[in-house]
Amino acid sequence: MLIVDQNVLDDIGRGFSVPAQPKLLLSLLKLMAEPSPDVNAIADCISKDIAVSAAILKTVNSPLYGLSRTVTDIKMSVNYIGIYGVVMLVTGSLLKKSFDPKNCSIDLEIFWAMTTDISSAAIALGKQFKKNIPMDKLSSLGLFHACGIPVMAMKYQNYQDIADQALVTPGLSLIELEEKHYHANHATIGYYVASSWRLPKDVCQIILQHHERDYLDRLDGSVEQDLFAVLKLAEHIVSLKYLDCASPDWAYLEEAALAILAINQDQLAAIITQITESL
Repeated sequence: MLIVDQNVLDDIGRGFSVPAQPKLLLSLLKLMAEPSPDVNAIADCISKDIAVSAAILKTVNSPLYGLSRTVTDIKMSVNYIGIYGVVMLVTGSLLKKSFDPKNCSIDLEIFWAMTTDISSAAIALGKQFKKNIPMDKLSSLGLFHACGIPVMAMKYQNYQDIADQALVTPGLSLIELEEKHYHANHATIGYYVASSWRLPKDVCQIILQHHERDYLDRLDGSVEQDLFAVLKLAEHIVSLKYLDCASPDWAYLEEAALAILAINQDQLAAIITQITESL
């Protein structure tokens, strides 16, 4: 496990406008911490936020979940995908509401469209190749893995230029370019956000390390490496869809990621097409 120096985290808290944990999420976590969580109380708590409730129902009723009947309320959602699954969907919805597009130097509509697709692609890959990973972890990792980017884009008006540079100079990762220009990076900031929002520790760790191109150099069969491999292939698929090019990290991780997922090169093109068409 990679440990972040507390001084670094303190600097992030002081130097960036990091979204605080929403009251709704705090209330849900308190309800979930009870010895026997009350499904009705949790559903009622979520239902008070009409926008979040609508987003949850839209997601749960999408082909992604493949439910046999239409879910019409939050309690039904909890019954179908579990308390933790619904809370992670709530968390993702609240994250999107936490940033003001007027004060951000990147196009948040495109950013959230891409991260939502990465989340959906990760779930689809997990269903096929890593059924041991809970869907809610794949969903939250997909939505939160790059959440440090809008935090940086709120502070730096030229952030889009740096992100564009990372696409044309794949020898340097986005993390390296961020450190060069800002002495900070979105992975560490994302870890700060995810930790403060109480995401699972293994998800927080992958967020912290998701641009480490040597992360899969020594395969150990861990769930963390499974999560990482799914995320990187999901990123690659979405990069092909939106940018018509491979994700910058993919060339460094492709062989190991495909080995973890037990996918060969002959299968890869078909999988990319299949998932892209489902997004």
